[in-house]
Amino acid sequence: MEDFEKIYVDGVFVIEVNLNRSTINEAIEFKKMVKEDINSGCTKLVIDLSKCIYIDSAFFGAIIVASKMLIDLGCKLKVVEPGIAGEYLFTYTNTVKVFDKYKTREEAIKSFEEDIQPES
Repeated sequence: MEDFEKIYVDGVFVIEVNLNRSTINEAIEFKKMVKEDINSGCTKLVIDLSKCIYIDSAFFGAIIVASKMLIDLGCKLKVVEPGIAGEYLFTYTNTVKVFDKYKTREEAIKSFEEDIQPES
């Protein structure tokens, strides 16, 4: 299985992060992948972190950069929360309100068409 899998569902690009630990080592590849998606016309992106147990600050920074790139283009990024560390990660990094976050990939994808409000 690849570290990152890209799929396209109902007009939404999804990057599934298949790592228990997402660190600086993977952040460079991740940023490159997101830039490629944006350059190929991505306007709706879901980053699925549900398999992650640990995310370091460099990888988390790469997610923030991706979000900023999309926002600058008038586009949107949504995040599927990491498994065990989900709420703690967003609270600890003080980004609870920065990302639209969801419990499942399906909820995140559906939110693009229904304008579902993220959990707070």
